[in-house]
Amino acid sequence: MTNPPPEPGCEVAATLPRSRALACLVVEDHTLIAQLLGGVLRSIPGIGSVIMAASRAEARAIAAHCDLDLLILDLKLPDGDGLGVLEAAVRLHPRLQCIVLSSAADEFVCPAHLARHLAALIDKTAPLDVLRDAVEAVVRTRLGGQVERVGRNPAAVLRPRELEIFELIGKGMTTRAISDTLGITKHTVSTHRKAIVAKLGVVGAELVRMATLYNQAGPESAGTAFPDSQRGKKHWHRPPG
Repeated sequence: MTNPPPEPGCEVAATLPRSRALACLVVEDHTLIAQLLGGVLRSIPGIGSVIMAASRAEARAIAAHCDLDLLILDLKLPDGDGLGVLEAAVRLHPRLQCIVLSSAADEFVCPAHLARHLAALIDKTAPLDVLRDAVEAVVRTRLGGQVERVGRNPAAVLRPRELEIFELIGKGMTTRAISDTLGITKHTVSTHRKAIVAKLGVVGAELVRMATLYNQAGPESAGTAFPDSQRGKKHWHRPPG
């Protein structure tokens, strides 16, 4: 993609080969948080330019003028829903990966057409090390390294009721919605959810993303998408592709 000269404030890593550094856009309207995120990102090997945007409009303008590899996205922006930024950015940068930051990660519903661009979903209460780990996983994937393929085939390890709840999570249902749909209490749903997390080796909001991808792949492809081969692991990463 050939880009026109960037607008002021668009820091393109022109001096760094694309094979060695990734360009990252941070979309966060709170200046202090944005600066903190920027500091973390700049300390990670493989991250080149770090560009800041405080609104949907600003982020979309930057995406139109700059090559981007990674998007760190706050969903609540002063001029609208942050998902609009991701939708616009992936049209211009088909290989873009996004890490979503949310104060209600368990309630987040990822549209199916954007799921393959979602590298991680992180609750804003999580430690910064969680963000660092997610960014490093993207860097390893994009720069030719191997991201550990960890995870277990949901269809092979979950009980029928657990698998049913797992699939509903992948359809974007909240605990309350699952409770109403299945006619069971929220406490029962939460108990099953904890069992699912333990069996699949996912952590917190990663469950939502894994379930979304499972529904997209379909049960017949789950063995390939989520190989049941590395028991005892505690983290799950989406296979590169």
